Amino acid sequence: MKKYRMLDHKWQKVGFVMFALCVLLGLLFWQGIIYDIYPYTIAGEPKNAPVGHGWATVLFFLFVPVSFVLMALSQEKQEDERIVETRHQILARIVIFFIVLVFIRTIVNVFLARFLSPNSTFIYSRIINYFTGVTAFIGYYVLFFKLSLWKQNRELSDEE
Repeated sequence: MKKYRMLDHKWQKVGFVMFALCVLLGLLFWQGIIYDIYPYTIAGEPKNAPVGHGWATVLFFLFVPVSFVLMALSQEKQEDERIVETRHQILARIVIFFIVLVFIRTIVNVFLARFLSPNSTFIYSRIINYFTGVTAFIGYYVLFFKLSLWKQNRELSDEE
């Protein structure tokens, strides 16, 4: 069986720095990003578009997935059997979590489509898609994996 190698640990640091810069970018230019995604929610002419309109959204939605992929596909400082097993367990749990999340989203979409206006349904579905898309799946994996490792390391340090 062919073995696939993970990226070196330094790429995980690059991913964290890239994600931190994306969060900073989102905080600094949040009005421009919201204006790009939902232009009809902010009143005004295009000449009054907020700072960051156009480029901030592209950078944000380009670098967030790349940073998640770098974090997910890179090794820990000391990769051992416990960490490999944790990766497998978290991946299986995330797949189940993601399937349940998409199932719930589908049911909620059917019910909300009856009660909301088409414009509100569109806004709602765009917002929910950010939390149920492929980028969110990779982000959930990174988040749950890091939390699981932190919890295991804390339990191991308490035993000593």
